[in-house]
Amino acid sequence: MRPLKKAEQELIIYLLKDSPKRDYFINKLPNLMVEEMNDGGMGSLKFISTSTEKIIMKEDIAIIDLYDIDGIPLFISLILGTDEELFEFDVFKADFSPLKQFPLPPYQ
Repeated sequence: MRPLKKAEQELIIYLLKDSPKRDYFINKLPNLMVEEMNDGGMGSLKFISTSTEKIIMKEDIAIIDLYDIDGIPLFISLILGTDEELFEFDVFKADFSPLKQFPLPPYQ
């Protein structure tokens, strides 16, 4: 368990740009804890919930397609849980290989 890294926060903030709950989630980011998922090194994160209830995936609230530095496409989703909180930051690399460099938001 660990806090979000600066680069992770920056990409999540970018992903939230069109969300009606943008400010709510951005204010929570510095205090959120995550676990790295067992995804072969692609970079997916599970947000740690403080709820005592069982939380499951509800819906994608943001999706972006980017590229790793080796040119392989990345499909990135920010997922909301049934508690209406951030549930997962999912990174899928098209060739299933480990992420070479964490992606920057497109504006950088």
